[in-house]
Amino acid sequence: MPEGFLKDKRKADGHKPELTRLKGAARACGIEFDKKLSDAALLEDLWKKVDDHPAKGAQELIAELRKYRLTTLAGCQTDPLPLIRWLYENQGVRRFDASNRLFLVLVDKSNFFASWRLKRAKPLLDDKIKAYLDSVGTSPGKRLEFTWESEKYTVVSDVVFVIHPGDEPAATQGPKE
Repeated sequence: MPEGFLKDKRKADGHKPELTRLKGAARACGIEFDKKLSDAALLEDLWKKVDDHPAKGAQELIAELRKYRLTTLAGCQTDPLPLIRWLYENQGVRRFDASNRLFLVLVDKSNFFASWRLKRAKPLLDDKIKAYLDSVGTSPGKRLEFTWESEKYTVVSDVVFVIHPGDEPAATQGPKE
C-alpha cells in the first residue's frame, strides 16, 4: 500500500499522521531518533523502535496504527476505486500515463515497510495474478474517471492485492507484557 495513500486517508478520516503519533510516543518513552532522516525513513525507524518498546502506551499505539492500516487495506479490497484513483492522480510528471492498468499492490502484514520484497515471491505473485485473470471473465477492470493536472481522463483499471500474512506480530494481539 502506498504510504502517501495511507497518509492522505488518515487525513481525510480526521486522524493525525502516523509520523506525528510515533514522534509523540518516542518522546513519551524516551526513545531517541535521528531528526535528519527523511520522513519515510523516520516513519519506518520510529515504527520499529516504538514497537520494540515495552511501554503499554507504545504497544497500544502500534496496535492502533496496525489496525488502521489493515482496516484501510480491507476497505480497498472491497472498493479499490479510491486507491486506483489515488494511484493515477499521484503519478509523477515523468511517469504520467492514462493507459488502462492492472496494479499490483504488495502488502506484508508482518512488516508493512518490507512489502516491496514480495516482488521476489514469484509463486505468490503467479497465484494471485492467475486467480484474478481466471475470475474476471471477458471484461476485466473497472471504469474510472480521474483528474490529473486539471485534465479529466477515463480508464479501465483494477488492482490485484498480493498479501503475505507473515508471522502475525504481537502488536496485533494487544500490548506486550
